[in-house]
Amino acid sequence: MNGKVLSSLIWLIIGVVYLLAVKYEDKVVFLDVGQGDATLIQNDKLQILIDGGPDSSILYQLPKYVPIYDRKIEYVVLTHPHNDHLVGLLSVLERYDVGEILYYPVCYENDNYKLLLQRYPNAKEIGGGDTISLGDLSIKVVWPILKESEDKCVKSYNNDLNNDSLVLEFEYLNKRFLLMGDIESDVEEVIIKQNLVLGNYDVLKAGHHCSDSSNSETFLNTISPSLAICSVGRDNSFGHPSSETLKNFLNRNVQYLITYEQGNIQIK
Repeated sequence: MNGKVLSSLIWLIIGVVYLLAVKYEDKVVFLDVGQGDATLIQNDKLQILIDGGPDSSILYQLPKYVPIYDRKIEYVVLTHPHNDHLVGLLSVLERYDVGEILYYPVCYENDNYKLLLQRYPNAKEIGGGDTISLGDLSIKVVWPILKESEDKCVKSYNNDLNNDSLVLEFEYLNKRFLLMGDIESDVEEVIIKQNLVLGNYDVLKAGHHCSDSSNSETFLNTISPSLAICSVGRDNSFGHPSSETLKNFLNRNVQYLITYEQGNIQIK
């Protein structure tokens, strides 16, 4: 056996041992999936994956936290059907047994979205006021409100698909979490006026990859987060995270972490 083959074999063994050593641990992980979103919540042996990023890189991140012998994810949540949130979920659905796929039935022409809804009969519509139960953890859907429609889908709010993102809040690990999807500032205003979010939050998954069209000063003043997470790809073409948004965080003593700088961000 030559040295190169032996070296490769050793690294393979080390990798397998590492993956086998992964144990269940209660945590929330904001996964580094490039220019997109993916959040894993682990509660004992149960998992919920919220969004999957823009490509199959999510498959390299999940085994770091979910033991390789656990091939079931209880819930997958699609906050909204833009590809930077959706495409990775299709890869997950091919590799894992998923209990339910939860989504808000917004109207949107997208081949990947269509594939998701046609191929998987375990997709279930949810909206504001619904609750997702993961063991003893309850995750509340804050927005958007799911109204009855004669059509199979619901017209987009203000013609902006970002504003149809599922907003989720929950208390876990002695912290309050608020996950904003790609919500823009006009819906932040509605959420505040309707008292859909109340009190201060420990961890904010900042809206729309920390863009300047989200995370308004009024919104930040209302929820007073201690930590903001920016799920962003390095050198992206959108200018995320916005320097204005980061300045808003700093002016309010809000610590912020960026996935392309930190890698996967664990709260436990």
